[in-house]
Amino acid sequence: MSLAVPSEDIVAMTPANHVVPSAVRRFFALAAVTALYFFLMAGSFNALGVVLPAMVRDLGLSWSDAGFGFTLLGLACGLTSPLPAMAIRRFGIVATLVAAGILLGLGFSLLACASSQLQYDLGTLLIGCAFTIGGTVPGTYVVANLFEQSSRPMGIYFGVGGLGSIAGPLFYLGVNDVFHAWRPFWWLCALATGLCGLAAALVVRGIHFGHAHDDTIRTAGWPARAALSVPAFWVIVASYTGCLAISTTLHGFSVQHFTEHGLSSAHAAEIMSLVAFFAAAGSFLAGEVGRIMGARVLTVAATGAMTLAAVDLLLPQSSLTLGVFVLTMGLGVGLSYVASPMLLLEYFGTRQNLELYATMCLISTAAAFGPWFGGAIHDSTGSFRAIFIAFGALGLALTIAVSFLRRPRLRDEA
Repeated sequence: MSLAVPSEDIVAMTPANHVVPSAVRRFFALAAVTALYFFLMAGSFNALGVVLPAMVRDLGLSWSDAGFGFTLLGLACGLTSPLPAMAIRRFGIVATLVAAGILLGLGFSLLACASSQLQYDLGTLLIGCAFTIGGTVPGTYVVANLFEQSSRPMGIYFGVGGLGSIAGPLFYLGVNDVFHAWRPFWWLCALATGLCGLAAALVVRGIHFGHAHDDTIRTAGWPARAALSVPAFWVIVASYTGCLAISTTLHGFSVQHFTEHGLSSAHAAEIMSLVAFFAAAGSFLAGEVGRIMGARVLTVAATGAMTLAAVDLLLPQSSLTLGVFVLTMGLGVGLSYVASPMLLLEYFGTRQNLELYATMCLISTAAAFGPWFGGAIHDSTGSFRAIFIAFGALGLALTIAVSFLRRPRLRDEA
């Protein structure tokens, strides 16, 4: 059976055959894409930062080499951002999720088999591609099209999915205690994510996303070309990119930074799991608070928290500064995941949100250079302080810019 003409497209051309999915069916679809996002988060950025010191030692990598792999992970996430939108429009959501599951299995298998920098880099590259194809773009597409009031389900999606960032490092510590090696962790990630991607495709199969609810909801909003012409869109993109750069870099190097200042690797991994816990809590909180205070307030809070997290790492390490880092980094990451998609929906509507969100993810590719710069700075100076200073200044500028942001008006808007 060809995947080139998805069944949802056929039904979309025949509205008489259209059946609105039930509340139970919508719940299972939300649960399926959320589970996929959970395992994506469990095996990607946060977990890689915890496993990386052992991989650097065993593979004989420099920290610049390790940072470059992290950069490839981020670059792949960004550069492939248009692919989910095109794949969903052309082949349907089912084929897109199947492709994600296959790529995830291959990517994590390469990390498990890695004996050189090339295999490490190829593994992170494939995982980055799969993260985009099976992650937030199709996830927010499902949420936005199945739920008229999408802030709460979007908070659930990012919140529950973000719990994977907690589970990943802790799961690695458990696997390492049993096998005394890091390779079994990546094999288990390959199995879990591959199966989860295929399961999500089966669950959403048959749901007609083109007409999930009233057409006025889908058509309300800005055309993509008009949205790209206003400064507000670019401020939102800059905020998302800045938060992503800080998050990616700090996830990659915080464990190493903490161990260089006296913490054990296990304690540092536990701190990053606490960060992930507060990130999940922040996503849940954003879904509810966004209904009351609006997405712009959440975005200001996200950029402000990420700024404080970067600055906090410049201070002498103590229980107080570690606690501040966990709170600000966690809440900043959790809020930013939800706030930016919500702000796009709030300002520009659902009309071409899939394309606008994919464009934002593509531009945010610039964030992927953060770990590479951070690793190079560490190799040359022996410290990450310079990159933390730069991110603190960037976060402050973005916080001020979003604070003065106002909702634009479409010229032909009634």
